[in-house]
Amino acid sequence: MTVAANEFERVFVESGPGFINVTVTASALSDLLNEMSADDRLGVPMTASPEIVVIDYSAPNVAKEMHVGHLRSIVIGDATARMLTWLGHEVQRANDVGDRGTPFGMLIEHLLDLGETEAVHELSVGDLNNFYHGARVEFDSDSEFADRSRARVVALQSGDEKTLRLWKLLVAESEKYFFAVYDTLDVTLTSDDFYGESFYNPMLAPVVEELDRLGLLSDSDGAKVVFPAGFTGRDGEPMPLIVRKRDGGYHCEVAHLRKRNAGS
Repeated sequence: MTVAANEFERVFVESGPGFINVTVTASALSDLLNEMSADDRLGVPMTASPEIVVIDYSAPNVAKEMHVGHLRSIVIGDATARMLTWLGHEVQRANDVGDRGTPFGMLIEHLLDLGETEAVHELSVGDLNNFYHGARVEFDSDSEFADRSRARVVALQSGDEKTLRLWKLLVAESEKYFFAVYDTLDVTLTSDDFYGESFYNPMLAPVVEELDRLGLLSDSDGAKVVFPAGFTGRDGEPMPLIVRKRDGGYHCEVAHLRKRNAGS
């Protein structure tokens, strides 16, 4: 689509920043719009070199409501995915859902304390913040509840049947909320795009074993840690990264480490 020289009404250079301003005739704009509307692709050509593009966006946390940071990621990520798909690239969407870690021990214990029926009702009406807040208050104020929560995390990572069933209940109710938001925003994410931290659970033990084999694993008050090169605390001492806690549970950062390695 081009504009002939005789279709320019005015061309001038703006003083100061020096922008070149161009005004075209109404008939020229009309011709351009008619030409674009007659084209199924609206004048946008397909790329000659299609690529596989991975876009990671949204990334909500189970049993917690989304906030403006999630919405910003959703809008930018989905717009980018749509644009690249339109250009002919193969877009792989990845929704990295937070569904493991210490919070899930306290959420499951809170669910048990409330009773499944009441907990499911609270979650089903979308009151995720109150549910999470109730669990956090118990965790911070009741040492016995906190101990139960930590033990529940170990049970979850170990594949305990009852714990997994309750965890799946939390995930399922949260996903209903996620998709209500996605439908409202007309977002193209689907359930096939969900990659929670739980996806990496079978890989956690092998990662720790590999770190040990490489001589990178250290003991710190019963926990297993590594010291990444170049990372120090405020005191200048090497900063540890916990990979397995003293209670035997894996730190969620191990999943992130596994993802980085997979991505590289």
